[in-house]
Amino acid sequence: MAAAAGVPGALGTLRAGRARLVAAYCAGIGPGWRLPGSWTGLPVGPAIWARGWTPAAGGAAWRRGYSSEAKTEDELRVRYLEEENRGIVVLGINRAYAKNSLSKNLVKMLSKAVDALKSDKKVRTIIVRSEVPGIFCAGADLKERVKMHSSEVGPFVSKLRAVINEIVLVPVP
Repeated sequence: MAAAAGVPGALGTLRAGRARLVAAYCAGIGPGWRLPGSWTGLPVGPAIWARGWTPAAGGAAWRRGYSSEAKTEDELRVRYLEEENRGIVVLGINRAYAKNSLSKNLVKMLSKAVDALKSDKKVRTIIVRSEVPGIFCAGADLKERVKMHSSEVGPFVSKLRAVINEIVLVPVP
């Protein structure tokens, strides 16, 4: 760890580097100890763990204070715009924790939404967008796919292709 700390930029910014060093040190000495010197003087035990330090497989890591997964009903947001934008429908993909990758659930939700939009004569435009800043879509959810039984992979890929084709074939731009 000391060798990595001596390399410029190896631990990112000073604050991030210090946090990683503190986490690694805490994991090494165990709960109930204080950090030596004048780094922070924080107790290493339950007080620091309660603030978000938790050991991970490769050392210590920061525990986020929010859920790692969105509710499944929030993965696809369907919005019908009003007033001068009436007839425009926005399909917003919202799976930040998975880089908007396409899961079985999201594909099912997209399919239902597109089926409803195909028969809605008031729809004049469909916009597919990301609700996650800086990300559009990472493709299929490979973490979910690797957990699938081999008999599930083919139908999943076929359904995914069919949904994309359905979106393309909707008779509105």
